[in-house]
Order: sequence, then C-alpha cells, then structure tokens
Amino acid sequence: MKDRRILLTGASKGIGKITALHLARKKASLILVARNESELKLLTEECKSFGSDTEYRIADLSSLKAGTEFAKQITNEFSDITDIVLNAGISTSKRFENNSIEDMEFELGVNYLAPVAIIKEFIPYFKERKSGSIVCVSSFAALTPFPGNSSYAATKSAIFSLCNSLKIELNEYNIHVGCVLPGGTKTDMTKDFESISYLLEEPELIAECIEDLLNRKESVIVPGLLYNSAAFLYKVFPQPINRFLEFTVKNIFPNFNK
Repeated sequence: MKDRRILLTGASKGIGKITALHLARKKASLILVARNESELKLLTEECKSFGSDTEYRIADLSSLKAGTEFAKQITNEFSDITDIVLNAGISTSKRFENNSIEDMEFELGVNYLAPVAIIKEFIPYFKERKSGSIVCVSSFAALTPFPGNSSYAATKSAIFSLCNSLKIELNEYNIHVGCVLPGGTKTDMTKDFESISYLLEEPELIAECIEDLLNRKESVIVPGLLYNSAAFLYKVFPQPINRFLEFTVKNIFPNFNK
C-alpha cells in the first residue's frame, strides 16, 4: 500500500474511519472525505501518526451534482490517485410507507447517485493512468430482503448491480471494480441493535475486505461466515426465508414500525 493514494468517502466514522486507520497502518497515502471537519481533522492526525501521508476534504456527497462537482475538483487537484473507496452511506431505517419521498431521495443521492457521479469522472482519469481500482461499499441488504429498510436496500442493490457490470466493462483498461457487501456491523448506524450484537461483525473485518478488493484479490466479498452462509441459504430457500422474515422481523428490527 505504500505506493498508493486512496480517496475514501464517508471517512469520519464507522466503517470509513476504521478503514482509514487500517490503510494508514499499511502506509497508504489517503484523501479522507466527509462532512464533519472536526472529526476529519482528528482522524487525519491519527492517520499521520502511523506514517501515512493523509489529507482531508470536506464534501456533502448527497446528490448527482455534488458528486460530479467534487470529483472534478479532486481529479484536477490530484494527478496521482490510484484507488477510490466509495463508502459514504446513509439509512433512514423506516418502513417504505412511512418514509418520505424527500428522505428516500436523499438516501438515493448519498448511496447511489453521488457514487455514480464520482465513478463517471474517474473512469477517464484512470484510463489515462492505465490503471485504477474502484471499490464500493454496498450491503448484504442488496442480496436479501430488508423489511423495514426497503429504500436503503434498493439503493445498495443499485450500486452492487452497477459494480457487477462495470467490472466487466472496465477490465480491458486495467481498471478493477470491486464491491463489499457487509452485513450488520458494529457502528453508530446499528447502535439500536445491541440486543442482537452477536449478529454484528466488527468493522475491522470490513476494512480488511476493502484492502483485499484494492489488491484485486476479489471482485465481490460478503464478509464473515454468518453472512456468507445466509446469502447461500437465501439463494437456495428464498420462500421459507421470506416467511421466516415476515414472522420475526418485528422482534428483530426495533425500527420496523417507524
């Protein structure tokens, strides 16, 4: 990782923060992106303490326009970015019928449209360099139903589907596209799920998977044996699992009726 300069979005907390620290320990050069400047400043200094050449940029990546403007700015400013990790994500954690159109539009903007805009700008950039890696953080929810969070699942399905096609389209240009699909992970986003903490993965595992994707060891990774097994079972037994989810979801997801 010593010769890599990696752009990482959603870097100030959760999976993004742990990934930044993980890559900093590997001596990667980092450009950390998030909305919260105070958190980014602290994280940048921590990354530097590991010997990483780290900078940060403030950006609110919640729309197609914002993603495009940010990517143009970054590609003009830096000529040596080798990889991008599009991790920024948000969930309203509401049933579809209770979710406002405005909230769903915001969710779509952060989880799909802004990443699409950034990828679009970086393709010619990486083509010119004759190399590059694009890693997107999707979700296990892209593979199975996620009742009580259906619009979030839809956005994560969209970015996963895009990655699956792009990895074929861009392979001839030596541009690697990878996607990680974490299940439940111990972050601020899942703090309401402490009662089922045994189902939550450590964010360090996701950071390791992102590193594997950056090193082109895989194209798609579902972290953890539990979620790998669950994905396989859903492929084989979708209807029984749907019935099981329908019966148990109100006890498993505390936000289901919000």
